[in-house]
Amino acid sequence: MTLFIVICVLLTALAVTSLVWPLLRPTSSADAAPQRANIAATIVAAGLPLVAFVGYFWASDWPWDATPEIAHPSSAPDLEHMVTQLQQRLSQQPDDLEGWKLLGRSATVLGNYSAARDAFSQAYTRSEGQDPDAVVGYAESLVLNDEREIDGQAAELFEKAMTMAPDNPRALWYGGIVAYRRGELALAQQRWVELQNHDLPPDLRQLVAERLSELDTQPGAPVRPQPASPASGAAGISVQLAPALAGKVPPGATLFLIARRGEGGPPLAVVRRPVGSWPVSLAMTDADAMMPGTSLASGGPVRLIARISSTGQPTAASGDPYGEVGYDFATHDSVIVTIDRVVP
Repeated sequence: MTLFIVICVLLTALAVTSLVWPLLRPTSSADAAPQRANIAATIVAAGLPLVAFVGYFWASDWPWDATPEIAHPSSAPDLEHMVTQLQQRLSQQPDDLEGWKLLGRSATVLGNYSAARDAFSQAYTRSEGQDPDAVVGYAESLVLNDEREIDGQAAELFEKAMTMAPDNPRALWYGGIVAYRRGELALAQQRWVELQNHDLPPDLRQLVAERLSELDTQPGAPVRPQPASPASGAAGISVQLAPALAGKVPPGATLFLIARRGEGGPPLAVVRRPVGSWPVSLAMTDADAMMPGTSLASGGPVRLIARISSTGQPTAASGDPYGEVGYDFATHDSVIVTIDRVVP
């Protein structure tokens, strides 16, 4: 399997992971679990790009030339046909470990979680539990079939993968979730901070940063060290709420402070705090940057956006109060952001 395929498959698996995360958090409703599982299946089946298939069938050395129309999949039936072809090949070559792992990932992308579990089970068995990707894939497939497994066999498998490959990105992600659910906040933080040291796609890097920011607000969570030098890009920021919007802040709302360059693209840095009394004093430093090693002071002018979210989600929603102001971290000046408008 070429490096391109490895990257392609990894990004697909990480995309699945980013969708699964919100569904794994504890809930007080007994009926919420199956509902969340159904939502996950719908989103994954309908929304994920199927680049793993395209990359594999373009770069594979397998003799697929006998059916050239498969090389350019354009619909779900075409992709399902490719999975069928792969299943037929594996029935003839059952010891092909990479083939079983690919089948498991392919079935996951298509939302066929039971088939993914069966394929990864084969990979796990045939590798005698010694292949980290097979271990993580099997554990992930167990969770996708029954999210209660995140506290059962899947949790044990993720921990096993962490022992075998402590720098495996998927193992670090899920290992952090397992630790978080067990209340081991320091271990969850350690694993997600380590995950940030990997070359992650921007959307996943943002997700990891958000989970770490959320963890920072939990009672008893360890304090992440903050750079103390003025060169770190620290800024004294005061967020104020316009009196006219005081009635639009619901109890339990979350305040997001976002530094962004230009109008689009991922945030440069994010700080998240529960809404309390006004004004709110914040400090944004290099430690809050989405990309490790980023110097806020060397990036030039940015927009500082303060937004109140009633759902606790970082994505802006209609009705969210917000405000923004221009700023340059190189000045180290104090700045006031006034929340005085509402997202349309």
